[in-house]
Amino acid sequence: MSNKVPGNGLDATARDLVVGQKVFNRYTLKRTLGRGGMGIVWLARDEELERDVALKFLPDLIVHDRAVLSDLKRETRRSLELTHKNIVRIYDFVHDDVSGCISMEYVDGDTLSNLRADKPHKVFETAELKEWVSELCDALDYAHTHARIVHRDLKPSNLMVNQRGDLKVADFGIARSLSDSMSMLTMESGKSGTLLYMSPQQLDGERGNHLDDIYSLGASVYEMLTSRPPFYSGNVDRQIREKIPPPMAHRRKELEIEAGSIEEHWEAIVQQCLAKDPARRPQSVVEVAQRLELPSPGTRRAARDATKQTSKPASLVGAAALLALVGVGVWYFGFFRNANKITNMVTQQSAPMLKPSPVTAPTTAVAPAPALGGLVMDTSPAGAIVSLDGKEIGKTPISLKDIHPGKYPLRVVLDGYETIEKQVDVKENEFSNLGLIRLSRAKAGIELATVPSGAKVFLEGSLVGTTPLRRDDLNPGEATYLLALEGHLPRQIKASLDPKQVFKQEVPLTQGAPLYTGIIHVKYGSSVSVPLAIMLASDLKSGTMTQSSKSGDVVVRFNGVWDGTKLRAVTDEVISKPNNLKWDPESFTLSFSDDGKTGSYQSETGGKLYTADLSAQSGEIAKAALLYKGVIDKYGSSPRPLTINLSADRKSGTMTQTSKYGDVVVRFNGVWDGTTLRAVTDEVLSQPKNVKWDPESFTLHISDDGRSGIYECKADGHSYTAQLSSP
Repeated sequence: MSNKVPGNGLDATARDLVVGQKVFNRYTLKRTLGRGGMGIVWLARDEELERDVALKFLPDLIVHDRAVLSDLKRETRRSLELTHKNIVRIYDFVHDDVSGCISMEYVDGDTLSNLRADKPHKVFETAELKEWVSELCDALDYAHTHARIVHRDLKPSNLMVNQRGDLKVADFGIARSLSDSMSMLTMESGKSGTLLYMSPQQLDGERGNHLDDIYSLGASVYEMLTSRPPFYSGNVDRQIREKIPPPMAHRRKELEIEAGSIEEHWEAIVQQCLAKDPARRPQSVVEVAQRLELPSPGTRRAARDATKQTSKPASLVGAAALLALVGVGVWYFGFFRNANKITNMVTQQSAPMLKPSPVTAPTTAVAPAPALGGLVMDTSPAGAIVSLDGKEIGKTPISLKDIHPGKYPLRVVLDGYETIEKQVDVKENEFSNLGLIRLSRAKAGIELATVPSGAKVFLEGSLVGTTPLRRDDLNPGEATYLLALEGHLPRQIKASLDPKQVFKQEVPLTQGAPLYTGIIHVKYGSSVSVPLAIMLASDLKSGTMTQSSKSGDVVVRFNGVWDGTKLRAVTDEVISKPNNLKWDPESFTLSFSDDGKTGSYQSETGGKLYTADLSAQSGEIAKAALLYKGVIDKYGSSPRPLTINLSADRKSGTMTQTSKYGDVVVRFNGVWDGTTLRAVTDEVLSQPKNVKWDPESFTLHISDDGRSGIYECKADGHSYTAQLSSP
């Protein structure tokens, strides 16, 4: 079936539309603008309103499904409410039985994506982005707060700059609606947006909110400053959910981009926008603007309102706009303060025409009103407390009149920012306009020492110094520092930095034990128990791993790298193993307590998660005998004789338990932790037919001289013990 535009005989697809033809009896097509948001976009002339518009034609699947078309039409009409100078306006939604399109404002410019690609180094500098990002925050704040609309497809190719240099946010609500509609029709996963800029929540198909736009804002700024989105190759889905992108300065270095430096506060706010947890992102674009030290959306709107021409007196426009306030000053000091003088002049000139009163009352001379002045100021960010001559007068933006002329000390205070103290000169019959004062973030200090010293200190992957460390230029707030010293276990320190006091801490570093032992179990799975021994080399990044089984020990070499406080390692060489066992290389992670006495092992293989609690090997391995005997005196209703035969390696052997039905003989393997052998039974050598034996784990505590010991086992909710002696 041919898809024809009524009255034109033209296919609605862009390749068949003809320049100069009229569609929907209203629009004359001029040229194609390309494809965007799942639709072909044309530049056209709206003959009724006599203006150029952009027409986005809808995919055929949407046009031919009335239910989906109705939903899309309703959602698109919501976008008609967006009337902001930095948002591309939606004019109309037109369709018939065979085709449809959305009419919107035509922007005579290019996208930030293309403008970035035209730069010599393919990146913007922060100074070039400040005004555009400020306008973007203004537009998003308007949409989120006033119109209650979320973009959900924010990216550099949807951010346009017109010929006057104004930012225009395109496809507000349209791309999301088109994507959702196509997902319904094609039964694809309902994820609105573009993958590279999606938040983890969008990726999982959750209902979108303004915090998704904040994530996309961070991803867009990241790309404009580095030439790449935070994640752009490999398994992007998984990276968005799990991986933290490198700092933008590191990404520039990786891509060999030689450009200017990126300010620390831009690095920090972009990383926060990209937080996996929405609660850890800035909770509004107002906060983003403030953290980037840009004019807040409220300040921009106040300034915009102040410049509008109205029929009302300037004094009614609002004290938030500095320009308007200057007009108020002219009116106030030029007219109102002289009102008494004017009244007196009129009275004097009219006096001869008045009939004198029979009784003349004594008159009192009226003192002329004192000449006063005023003060106008705002700060970025707004909300700073202003004190004049030691008295608090309010929060910015602020205007103050009826001030006696003179010089006064001014103090501006905002939590988290440097306090400003200066002198202002208030003059007669005029406002002293201090303009917009940009506040600088307050800096906090930290003193870190380690024992031993010389540890490298990292913050969010960036090196900030070596211990002993003293810094006085750090941003206040919560921060986690990583301390790394060769041959010692890394430590993480959480610091709460306050500009009012220096954070001080001395941190002991541990070398770690050469040997850690434990038992491997399957988490949430079967009752697998495998003795494990991890022997670390002096560099704490390599070593050997031994896993014991009934067939013998598998000994492999491993190498790893530290990722924070976790050692991520892979086995790369088999040192020894039984002939009948196959060993495939595996990856695993090791983590340790701060004192190095305990740790954990974790490996995911074959869809199962294997874990082990590790304990450091302390002291010398016990001098165990080869044979121990004792009696398990609480096994059922009668004592049960026990015999432990150790092999020559003292880590394996056989255990015999005797009952009235006969002997159960099992083989065991284990690992030593000082004077304790932690073992598991892994093979039944012989047992009576009417006796069932389940694998068990047990410990042998051997005395220093090796002549005695204690057997302990927990099974079926009971604890069983036996005193052992060597014959």
